[in-house]
Amino acid sequence: MKRLHGQCHCGAMRVAIEGVEATELPLRACQCGFCRRHGAVWTSHPQAEVTFIGAQLHNYRFGHRQSDYMFCTECGCCVGAAVEIDGARYAIVNVTGVDLPGFEGRTPEPMVFDDETPETRATRRKARWSPADLTELQPSA
Repeated sequence: MKRLHGQCHCGAMRVAIEGVEATELPLRACQCGFCRRHGAVWTSHPQAEVTFIGAQLHNYRFGHRQSDYMFCTECGCCVGAAVEIDGARYAIVNVTGVDLPGFEGRTPEPMVFDDETPETRATRRKARWSPADLTELQPSA
C-alpha cells in the first residue's frame, strides 16, 4: 500500500497519507481569501488515512469556525486542516504546504464553498475528507 510523506519547510510538522495512490487523490484549490492568500492546494480522500505529527502547531479557525487550520509555529507553513464530526476526526492536507510528492504537473480543480451552510459543509467534509490521526500533535500554548 502506498504511503505519501510530506513536511513543512523546517520539518517540525510532518504528514503521511496512506490508503490510496497519489493519482487517486483529488487536487482542489478553494477560492476563499484564506486559501488564495496562502497558496493552499488541498487533497483528501475518504479511503486515505491522514496522520499529522509534530509539536510546533498553531490552530486557526475562521468563517464558520468548524475546522482547525494547522500551521507550523516555527516556519509558518499551513500544513492542513482538521474537523471533528460525530465524534470522528477528518482532515485535508495542503499539498503545497507540506511539499507532498506525486502532484507535479497537475492542475487543481477550483472550488467555491461560499453558499454552504454549516450543516452542508459538515456533510461534505465527512464524505470527502480523510479519516485523521492527530494523536501525535502537540498544539502550542
